[in-house]
Amino acid sequence: MIKPCAYEKQGLIDHAIGSYRVLDGKISESYYKIISRRLERYGIVLDLNGVKEIVKDVVVLHDIGKAGEYYQNQFDDNCNPLKSNFSFIYHELGSALFFYNDYDVEKAEEVKSLLTLAVLNHLNAIRGISDYLVNKFPDKFDERMIKLNKYGSIMLQNLRGVISKSLKVSDYTFDDYHDMLYAFSKKSDKYLKLYNLFLAPIMLGDNLDSSLVRNNGSKTRFVRILEGELNGGSTL
Repeated sequence: MIKPCAYEKQGLIDHAIGSYRVLDGKISESYYKIISRRLERYGIVLDLNGVKEIVKDVVVLHDIGKAGEYYQNQFDDNCNPLKSNFSFIYHELGSALFFYNDYDVEKAEEVKSLLTLAVLNHLNAIRGISDYLVNKFPDKFDERMIKLNKYGSIMLQNLRGVISKSLKVSDYTFDDYHDMLYAFSKKSDKYLKLYNLFLAPIMLGDNLDSSLVRNNGSKTRFVRILEGELNGGSTL
């Protein structure tokens, strides 16, 4: 059994681990040092090992929103779709709610906001935080999309030892959605721009793993560029 599912015939746990595995050797030590130094400029102190653990966690868990009951009900236990037009639309919102509500960073609570923004914007070519309104769900939204406890708990249980800490996940509500977006609408802290430092590894891991698993003989131009850079020895 490979459910919960990340895509047709792809388990979400496999995608979570794969998204980090493809980054092996692709994130340089200097990149982690850059994150640490940039955070420290804003009074956010994390040692290098702490930064590495957080990067790993956010890459591994960036798609936890796909564990929403709405999405998983589109597949059988082996991740075969039960209908032809299955969709993971808005799954980044569930991921953001998880990081905002249930992921804690000891002595560096501000980092939670950066991780929330990173996962909420990891599909920024399609949607990002600016597309969500504080006082209403988006069009054709189904609240089962943010009911993550049933399948998200399975995911977290199977990732013990991979991620750096024991975590829980919840069934989120409109109030959680409103409170998160309202809080960000009021934030003006300059450090929030640093979310891009966490977004880059997410986008690399997500796109490269998805391409490896789902490749049907063709690749997007974006993935070809990524592979060309990385195969040429480039690192973050």
